[in-house]
Amino acid sequence: MHAQKTRYSFSQALFHLIAIAFCAFTTIPFLLTVMVSISGESSVIQHGYSLFPDTFSWDAYRLIFSGDEIWRGYMVSIAVTAIGTGLGLLLSAMLAHTMARQKVKYRNGIALFIFITMIFNAGLVPWYIFVTKYLHLKDTLAALILPMLVNPFHVFLIRNYFKSLPPALMESAEMEGAGPFYVFAKIMLPLSTPIIATVALFYSLAYWNDWGLALWLIDDRKLYPLQFILFKIQSMINYMSTQGNLVSGSQTLPSETAQMAMVLVTIGPIILVYPFIQRYFVKGIMIGAVKG
Repeated sequence: MHAQKTRYSFSQALFHLIAIAFCAFTTIPFLLTVMVSISGESSVIQHGYSLFPDTFSWDAYRLIFSGDEIWRGYMVSIAVTAIGTGLGLLLSAMLAHTMARQKVKYRNGIALFIFITMIFNAGLVPWYIFVTKYLHLKDTLAALILPMLVNPFHVFLIRNYFKSLPPALMESAEMEGAGPFYVFAKIMLPLSTPIIATVALFYSLAYWNDWGLALWLIDDRKLYPLQFILFKIQSMINYMSTQGNLVSGSQTLPSETAQMAMVLVTIGPIILVYPFIQRYFVKGIMIGAVKG
């Protein structure tokens, strides 16, 4: 009994050590990013990245937040992420619900049509012409939302999860007189919280991190999202650094520290969403990817 208890204590201690080491491996890079972002540029150039820099400086943050553009970019990105995630999730779930129902006559044809879009596309030039000349989305907030509104991969994830639910639930509701929208909103969605939360995270990350749509479709500076503004700032810093330009005549541009500061500025809002979703993530992605 004593030997068994000793083995159990040793195994538990080993597990705790592994967990602590894993937490350290994931936490130290984040702490390093924070410390480098508030380090002096000269200290980073001379000594490299360090958790204990020689000098501290807020030059990187002063450069990033030097104007009102960055705050306007925050508002644009938040609006695009919230609207795009909500609409994309709703349309994807409705489409997945249609494909998962056995009673829908052409559900396999719809699934094939959506699957083809995962493999083939018309190309960038036809896509750009269609979006700008026919949909007239140039320099509009919709240009940052509509092109990414429905993702085929997310549709199939939700469909597979819907197919794992007992059909008897929907059949009994229909026998009681429930319509398709009632079944979808009151039965399917409440039972599908894990996959809905997972796909919501996918959509929100995609919208929040996107800057390509702004590069192609937005010329109005008031509609620039956060990521595109940071991309322009970083490009400007890199260009001026290669040209040997100086700030205030003696201080070098905060190139390395600005990169780390941009990482923290970017992940700020989105990292607040993840703790509320992560408990659904593993269950949702496993069932949505394997079932069906």
